[in-house]
Amino acid sequence: MTIRQDRALLAPGAPGPWNGRLIALKLVLLAVFMVLTNFGFGQRVALLLDNHRFGTLLPFLLIWLLAASAVMAAALHPRWSVRIFWGLLIAASTAAAWGYHHASQSELTVFDILSLWNARHEAGRAADFYGMQMIFAGGVFVIGALLIILPPVPTRAGMKRLLSWSAALPLVPVLVIGGIVLDKAGGGSQSLPVQFAPIALSSLAGAKIVLQGSPERQSVTWTPEAKPATRNILMLVDESVRADYIDLTPGNPYTPGIAGLADRFVNFGPAVSGGNCSNYSNAILRFAASREDVVGSVNTSPTLWQYAKKAGFRTVFIDAQAGGITNPGLMQNFMTLDEKAQIDAFYAIRNVDSAHADEELAKIVEKELAGNQPVFIYANKNGAHFPYDHAYPVEQAKFHPTMAESASDTQQGRIASYRNAIAWSVDRFMSGFFAAADLSNTTLIYTSDHAQTLDPNLLTHCQVDDPDPRMGVVPLMVYSSDPVIRAALSGSAQKLQGNASHFDIAPALLHLMGYAEKDIATRYDESLFGGSARSPAFTSGDIFGLFGSAVHWNPVDLKAHYLEPQQSQPLPQAALGKEETAG
Repeated sequence: MTIRQDRALLAPGAPGPWNGRLIALKLVLLAVFMVLTNFGFGQRVALLLDNHRFGTLLPFLLIWLLAASAVMAAALHPRWSVRIFWGLLIAASTAAAWGYHHASQSELTVFDILSLWNARHEAGRAADFYGMQMIFAGGVFVIGALLIILPPVPTRAGMKRLLSWSAALPLVPVLVIGGIVLDKAGGGSQSLPVQFAPIALSSLAGAKIVLQGSPERQSVTWTPEAKPATRNILMLVDESVRADYIDLTPGNPYTPGIAGLADRFVNFGPAVSGGNCSNYSNAILRFAASREDVVGSVNTSPTLWQYAKKAGFRTVFIDAQAGGITNPGLMQNFMTLDEKAQIDAFYAIRNVDSAHADEELAKIVEKELAGNQPVFIYANKNGAHFPYDHAYPVEQAKFHPTMAESASDTQQGRIASYRNAIAWSVDRFMSGFFAAADLSNTTLIYTSDHAQTLDPNLLTHCQVDDPDPRMGVVPLMVYSSDPVIRAALSGSAQKLQGNASHFDIAPALLHLMGYAEKDIATRYDESLFGGSARSPAFTSGDIFGLFGSAVHWNPVDLKAHYLEPQQSQPLPQAALGKEETAG
């Protein structure tokens, strides 16, 4: 071997044994990266083998082989631009799926992506609450990108020519996965490689959103047969409030204020929310959805604003969560410009600390109730929106240690912070509101959009597949100044105990607005006034029929005990002091 030949072999990127070994090392590291960032492959294979589903197993394994080949081809492509493009995209896809799995202990589906997209204005709050998971996901992104983008790559002319044709190969698993999910109406992505599945699902969700368009919403064809049963109607929709964290026992240490008002409410709770995500639950409520036909009604039914205006009400919307909205119309929860045009007074509360946003909401409600025209108000409270420690002033914390005070994210810390949020934004709010507002000639329906899971290993809400039932267990209480309405509700509350849901609310509102029972019965077979024969359940994921007419229902046993173990619940400082003294 000549000196010139020897120097050529030692040159960077030379096609010698060292370059081959470095390429082999790169491929091994990429394989390890794929193994460590994917979940459920072994279980899926075992399940298909146990059930002799070889017709499904073979395509599943072929997709994995194709995906692995595509990752390797992208990582070995001789052009920097190709490696950078696919490296960033594949790493981002992997990090998104990995981070979501560690936050929720479930796989990212197309329905999760739809929910995340529609709640994108909450990205700041989510980043604050799930900060640690996002940091680790960022690490996964960096590692994946470096493994794909950085050399070495083959330098032999023949191999370079062969790999130069593979620039589009990673597109193939994206198209295959997207085709499977489309064919299976949104399903079929279980345990598929996360290097490509989120890319396929995001592309498919985006195409569905753009191409589906908005169905035409119906006008109100009914005519109220009587005057409204109440002058004012207030629909107060709280945020993230779980029914079993509101204690109505007199003198309890958690929510004594609302317990003192218990005799003023007709209590239908605990009840089940329409969905386990804010946008879907609020859409079900505002669009007067029927459980008999969720997809059809949520897309085409007249809105509550349309019903209210035809019944002679001034319509008012108040959003105490608008601080994080960036779109010019200040709309969220699937509200459109057409819907906004049906609202006489639109209030988006901004530039107010989230801990005090509900106080501003209360002032607006009080002003609107004092007007000279019957009014229908739909108000979204800030409530116990995560991060829980932002929902109350730090000096008002009654339960410890909070999430901010804890060294790590624990269930005890979450419970303490959540109880503080409930104490401030629900208990304190209700006491102050009932003391200040003129509620004569008013019927108030109070509920929450969804509830919360306080396990640090699970999503708090919005999980699509196999969600914890706690996500849908919400309060549902009604106050009315009219004794006739109160008596009618009290009778039906006994029938609905353990069976009430958000789907009972719209027909009750139509009844209060003066619409005929015979008309209401053509669309609804349940109501706060008439009871329901349906078993309680909440929806999770898409309700607009983007991938088919089937709705994902999650049954809930409202008579079950969902409160976390007592020993993990922090006691208020006063109670803790008594125990210490007694000991």
